[in-house]
Amino acid sequence: MIGYFVAEENQLQPADDAVLCAKSLVSVIQKGINPILNQYDYPDLAIKIGIDYGENMIVRYGADAKKSHVDILGPTMNIAAKIQSMAKANQILVGDDVYTRIHPSIQPAFEKLVWKNNEWKYHRSTGELYPVYTYLD
Repeated sequence: MIGYFVAEENQLQPADDAVLCAKSLVSVIQKGINPILNQYDYPDLAIKIGIDYGENMIVRYGADAKKSHVDILGPTMNIAAKIQSMAKANQILVGDDVYTRIHPSIQPAFEKLVWKNNEWKYHRSTGELYPVYTYLD
């Protein structure tokens, strides 16, 4: 699933909205869906969330507005996907570009990840490792 939050007028609110949406998704799965699945002896569902901030491009493949495939492309999508791939079940990870934009009252709920054995390899153009933060539930 891909979600995006438009940041044309307010550059800060979309970061808060993305984090709050992620928290809601985890909560709905853990407290709403999984208890129902458990009643029927089905396994729990889990979600891995990676969030980043930046410019992307929305592309429609074809002229038919109703039937054409729509995609979101750009470096931010690629980084968010890489961040998501590092998340554990029901974990919310955010890139530094999100972390620096979320409200200061929300920031203490996050902790900077320390990577071991070169698990995370994404570097900024400056050569520095791109920081990733985990939400502490």
